[in-house]
Amino acid sequence: MSIRKIIDWAIEDAQATQKGTIASDFYQYQDAAGSWVWACDVDIGEDEVLRCVPVTANNKDVIYAEQGKGVSLSRLGNGKWAITGLSKTVTSTTHWIYVSFVDDTWQIISTRMVGNINRPLTYGELGTLVAPYGYGVLPYGMQGKFDYDGNLIEIVEN
Repeated sequence: MSIRKIIDWAIEDAQATQKGTIASDFYQYQDAAGSWVWACDVDIGEDEVLRCVPVTANNKDVIYAEQGKGVSLSRLGNGKWAITGLSKTVTSTTHWIYVSFVDDTWQIISTRMVGNINRPLTYGELGTLVAPYGYGVLPYGMQGKFDYDGNLIEIVEN
């Protein structure tokens, strides 16, 4: 392991805030102190989704947000993440604008949205994604990862 990797790891570990998107419905779970808190899974753009991320006490209105909305995360004293509020930006999508510069003039060639969105599969998708097996093979509430155009990339295990 190089010294550069160690420094990058320490900088990333010290990062106090982060953005993500809601990747599941909200649910209650019992934390280490024995109290029941609201939590959900949060996608921060890495391979693994953060599981059981609690909502801080002063942000109970966050639990009414729907899946795919952007949230702000803050690192707690124990090193775990907590949802501190809604975010105005979503980290998993990017708007690209292609511009051409010719003879001191510019022209927009095209625009494109890139990124992934996690959401529950619709009833129609549940019936057609496993067409050879028929309807009912995938359970209700199954999550899927879609590109920005709505094409299924993969089925996400809960």
